[in-house]
Amino acid sequence: MNLLFLGTSAGVPTKSRNVSGVALRESKGKGWYLIDCGEGTQHQVLHTKLSFHSLKAILITHVHGDHCYGLPGILASAGMGGRKTPLTIVAPAGIQTWLEATCEVTQLSLPFALEFICSDELPSVEFENMAVETFALSHRVPCYAYAFTERNVDAALDVDKWISKAFPEGRCGGS
Repeated sequence: MNLLFLGTSAGVPTKSRNVSGVALRESKGKGWYLIDCGEGTQHQVLHTKLSFHSLKAILITHVHGDHCYGLPGILASAGMGGRKTPLTIVAPAGIQTWLEATCEVTQLSLPFALEFICSDELPSVEFENMAVETFALSHRVPCYAYAFTERNVDAALDVDKWISKAFPEGRCGGS
C-alpha cells in the first residue's frame, strides 16, 4: 500500500498545506481509500493520478470540520464525473446525520448509492483487498483511528534488481 498526504494542516489550511486528508492506495490496481476529507480535499486530488471512479471507501475519523467539510464536494464531483458504483463511508454517526441534512438542503442527488457504516461500535470492516480495524481515540467528540491490512499481496523482492540499483557498480560493500 502507498500513502499520499493530501492535507496535513489540522484546523486551518495554510498557503502550502491543506487540512486533513490522506489517500491510501492499494499495492495493485487503482483502488484507493480516503481517510478524512477536509475542505479542499477534492482540489488536492486533482493534483494526483487518483480517480473518484476507483475510490473504494471514505473513512472519517471524527466530526470536526477540518476532517469532513470536503465530503459533500467530493461526492458531488464524483457524481458529476460519472461515478455509478456504490461508495462506502465509514464514520461516526454524526457524519451521516450531517451529510443527509446537507444533501437535503442543497438538493444534492447522487447517481450512486452511499453505504454508511457507523464506526461508533465497529470493530472492523472488510473490503475486497483490505481489512480495516477501528480503534477509539480520546478526543472531545467520538474519534477513531483506522488500521489497514492489505490482503492478496504478492510481496516478492526482486533481489537481482535491488542489488543492481543499490550497488550499480557491482560492489556489495567492503573495499
